[in-house]
Amino acid sequence: MNNSWPSKTIDALSFFQTYYRFILFGLLGVCLGCLDQYASRSSWIDFDTTLEFWLLVVTLSAISSKSRLEASSRSVILLISTVLAYYVMFYINLGFLPTRYLGTWLIVAFVSSVYSYVIWGAGQRGRAAAFLGSIPTAYLVKQGDSFLPDLFFNLEAAQLRINYFGIDVYSGFNLIAAIALYAIMIKTTRCWLTLTIATVTGWIILRETSILSFFPF
Repeated sequence: MNNSWPSKTIDALSFFQTYYRFILFGLLGVCLGCLDQYASRSSWIDFDTTLEFWLLVVTLSAISSKSRLEASSRSVILLISTVLAYYVMFYINLGFLPTRYLGTWLIVAFVSSVYSYVIWGAGQRGRAAAFLGSIPTAYLVKQGDSFLPDLFFNLEAAQLRINYFGIDVYSGFNLIAAIALYAIMIKTTRCWLTLTIATVTGWIILRETSILSFFPF
């Protein structure tokens, strides 16, 4: 009797049980890539992923991973599957491939694996973890701080801006993401004072210098 079929079934189940998290991240990336491409051509959905969106997703993925290697693998699988799905759909819909943007986002995907490897430490406890956690938090605050000034200090200017330009959705998302990430980091690092001081310091540095001008995004 041939027992190869049960053996292959067991091997397949074992493979899935071992790598199911990575498979799910790949499928999630494909779904996000297809949704992003569909939304960019639709007047019904206002969804467009940005570097800040991916920073939040990759950071949360990394700090919830069991090891640095898992964090790095998760991020690169998620982003590469997203980028490939997006540009495959792009090519199917429009008939050409913007290789420059494809290459840029693939570079971001690979760089994210290094970032995840490092930022994994922010999911631990202690001052070092809090300092690491302040880096993405401060960046998100910087990218979202333009959402606040008029709303708090100049209501007439805020109303004028909303009437003519609408609500700044992206700045609002970045600010909300920063607050959410800050709250999560407080819970994981158990070092709120270090996290707060480092986040505020990082935000001031990013706001008062031109460091971010070196990024091509």
